[in-house]
Amino acid sequence: MTRKPDPAPARTPSLAVAPIGRASQGKSPALDGAATPLVRRLISHIVSEGLAEGVHLAEQTLADALRVSRTPIRKALMDLAREGIVYSEARRGYFLARPSHALFAASLDFPALTEEYLFDRIAIDHLDGALPNLFARRDVVDRYNVSARLADRAIQALVDETVIVQDQSGSWKFNPFLLSAEASIASYAYRLAVEPSILLLPTFEARRDLFRICRDEHIRFLTLKPAERTARLAFKIDASFHETIAICGGNHFFHSSVLQHNRMRQLLEYRDSFDEERMLIWLREHLDIMEAVALKDLTEASELMCVHLTNALRHRESGRTRRRPT
Repeated sequence: MTRKPDPAPARTPSLAVAPIGRASQGKSPALDGAATPLVRRLISHIVSEGLAEGVHLAEQTLADALRVSRTPIRKALMDLAREGIVYSEARRGYFLARPSHALFAASLDFPALTEEYLFDRIAIDHLDGALPNLFARRDVVDRYNVSARLADRAIQALVDETVIVQDQSGSWKFNPFLLSAEASIASYAYRLAVEPSILLLPTFEARRDLFRICRDEHIRFLTLKPAERTARLAFKIDASFHETIAICGGNHFFHSSVLQHNRMRQLLEYRDSFDEERMLIWLREHLDIMEAVALKDLTEASELMCVHLTNALRHRESGRTRRRPT
């Protein structure tokens, strides 16, 4: 089946979605917290179910819904309690402290790992000109008020992804190649070679729980007011979709490569100004890919992924994407 790049914007799925309000303006997650990826899944589940403020969050019910044991659910609820998202009552358990519709941004922005959250903060601050090109561990400790141990983990993650390299003075500096046009083009060429293939792996298995969360996040994001569709949330939505595909591939090497590449390309994404029109197109392209997966037409899904990434590559090559103001 041959497809032409740049088709008309894909159709919006006919799925009834409850309107959501403005994202919560609560405090940011603590950098030294011990949140796990389950926290994000738990918040997404709460949002998807439309739970009301004050509802009892039964551990066993949540464990059954997310297919885990009660122990990690209890730990995730403790993490949410520290952030004021839930509250506990003695001998009664945990209750939702905010209406679920106010938690959508939190479901995207809650850090999966502490060093990953700090990784994001350092990258964004550098692109915004708030962090100098040359910095030391002490700068990270002082600026973000974190422990030296956490600063070391975040710096090591930045080194592992070649986002930063060590200067002759011993300080760290950002890799200039990652902010170049050549890097952006190379990024999409790499993804075109890898991601359509994941959908055709013999080990690929569509996990309905993950795709439901991913699909719900996309549709809810589309219902946000334009002013609420920030570049950061858009990247989180995009990265979550590609990571979901990679997880379902059932191959650790493909999965780890997509995770690593997402962390590298966030610099390229945050560098550019937000393109609302282009964002709406790729969101709907994602939804069409997920629909093909749901119909078990993985060949179609792979072809759609190829078209999706080809469109993105041509958009980059055309020079239509503008640089973010500094």
